[in-house]
Amino acid sequence: MPSIVGAIPPPPGITPDFVNPPSIQHVVLIVNSILPLVSLLFVALRLYTTGFILRSVGVDDYMIALAWVSSQSFCICITRYGLGHHLWDVPFSTFNPNFLKFAVICLVFYGISIMLAKVSILVLFLRYLPQRYKRAIHAIIASVVMYSLISSFHWVFDCQPLEKFWDLNISRGSCIDWSKFHIFSGVMNTTTDIIILLLPIFMLRKVQLYKWERVGLILAMMTGGFVLIISIIRLKTTVDMAPNRDITWEYVHNGIWWMIEMHIAIVCACLPVGRAFLRKHFPYLVGYTFDTSGHGVQNS
Repeated sequence: MPSIVGAIPPPPGITPDFVNPPSIQHVVLIVNSILPLVSLLFVALRLYTTGFILRSVGVDDYMIALAWVSSQSFCICITRYGLGHHLWDVPFSTFNPNFLKFAVICLVFYGISIMLAKVSILVLFLRYLPQRYKRAIHAIIASVVMYSLISSFHWVFDCQPLEKFWDLNISRGSCIDWSKFHIFSGVMNTTTDIIILLLPIFMLRKVQLYKWERVGLILAMMTGGFVLIISIIRLKTTVDMAPNRDITWEYVHNGIWWMIEMHIAIVCACLPVGRAFLRKHFPYLVGYTFDTSGHGVQNS
C-alpha cells in the first residue's frame, strides 16, 4: 500500500496523524449552528414587521432574506476536506483539489451575503433621504455592488488555466498575486461600513423632529454600521493569515470572524425596523401604541 502523504511537510519534531489528528472542527460547527439561528430570528421579525405591521414589503426586505440564504452556504461543506485540522495532518489526496475548490464557493456566498446586507441598508435609507442625497446613495450602492462582485469572483481571473487556482498538481500556467487587491477590497469594505454608520447623522440632522425622536431615529438607522468593528477585526485576521501555510487550521479562526461579520451585518440590517415592532407589541418601551390600521398614536 502506498504511504499517505500530507498536504505539507510537518514542522520539525511533529509526526503527522492521519487517523485521529488534533481538531477544532467543532468550533466551526458550533458557530455555524448558533449564528444562523440568531440572524434568522431577526430576519423573521423584519419580514413580519414590514409585511404585517407596516404592510410595506420592499426590495430591501427580499435582499436581506437572500443575504441570509447566501450566508448558509458559507463554510458548511469544506469540513470534510480538512478544515479544522493541521494541514500536515490532512492527506494530500483529500486536500487537493477539494478544499480550495469549495473554499472558492464559500467565499462567493460570503461576498454575495455581505453585498446584499449592505445594499439592503442603503435602499432603506433611500426611503428617508431628501432628494439631494439620493444620487450619492446610488453611487455608494454601485460601488458596493462593483467591489463585492469583483471580490467574490476574483478567482476567475487569478490563474491561467482556471483550475490552477485549486489544483496543486497543475504546474503549467501562472497565477496573479492578488494580495494587494484583497487588502484594497477589505479597506473598501471597512470604508463603506463607516459611511453607513455616519450617513444617518448627516441625513437627518435637519429633519424637523423632537430632539429625542431625532436621536432615536438616528440611532436606529446607524445600527447598520455597527458591523464596522467586526469588519476591521476580520480584515486584520485575513492579513495576519496570509503568510501562514497551515491554512486548514488558521482558516477556522479567520472563517469564524467572516461568519460573525455576515450574520451581524444581517442583524444590523434588520434593526432599523425594530422600532415599529416595539411600537406595536411593546408600546410602553417607546411611548406609542397602534390603532387598528397599524399607525402609531402617541400615548398621553
